[in-house]
Amino acid sequence: MKPLLWLFFCLFGIVCHAEIVRYPAVADVEDYRSVYPLALLELALAHSGREYQLQSSAERMSKSRSMMFLKEQSELDILWTMTSVERELDLLPIRIPIFKGLSGYRVMLIKQGQQTKFARNVSAAQIKKLLYAQGHDWIDSKILTLNGFSVIGATHYDNLFSMLEKGRVDAVPRNALEIAEEALVFAARNIVIESNWVIYYPTASYFFVNPANKQLAKDLETGLRKTIADGSFEQLFQQFFSAHLSELRLKERNMIRLHNPLLPAETPVNELQLWYHQQ
Repeated sequence: MKPLLWLFFCLFGIVCHAEIVRYPAVADVEDYRSVYPLALLELALAHSGREYQLQSSAERMSKSRSMMFLKEQSELDILWTMTSVERELDLLPIRIPIFKGLSGYRVMLIKQGQQTKFARNVSAAQIKKLLYAQGHDWIDSKILTLNGFSVIGATHYDNLFSMLEKGRVDAVPRNALEIAEEALVFAARNIVIESNWVIYYPTASYFFVNPANKQLAKDLETGLRKTIADGSFEQLFQQFFSAHLSELRLKERNMIRLHNPLLPAETPVNELQLWYHQQ
């Protein structure tokens, strides 16, 4: 075989033998909240030492549907979501928090003019007595309820903010990494970011694979560990989120610390380099 022809087949073979990794289509390619996990996934696989090629699902999926597909090894090879004991029984987690634990920092969206309900001199007990809205099937809703908060469950995302706008609830706690963009979207509906409080509970969002796909899990952990070691994980994280975190002033807020009974015992809470700061 001629050298150039042999080289062609070698290169072609490398491309063909790259393993396809199917993931749920991102909600919005212009939304950093959707793009960041995918960018981190791509970075980790590039550091894994094995050839992988990412492939989006044909259409967007609900979280429950994507978990079902992954569990059945149908249409998906990976997803990213908040962990729980139940989810770790069904799926195989790569236990490196992709958002550095910031999924557990909840800042509230409130109706404009209602800030006095959340004054700094109000007690944490009074804050917990207010009425909150969350997705009816969200882990967040369960955690808040188990910690004594009054929560109304919404079946659709927009219903959360309709209830807030109409005064049916006092606040909608949101992920600290999501709230800045949401506040911009809902500003026209007189919805603003509450300025004094943050609710915190330990949690982690992971990449999950099917339990049978141990090679992908191993390669992902290898790749993620390498990105932590060389600083590229932190660099990517700061690129996406540093401006939002600066605006929220999390360390200056009154904090309500909650217990998370849904947090698996295997969560690496003592690996301090994996988290936003010491928990």
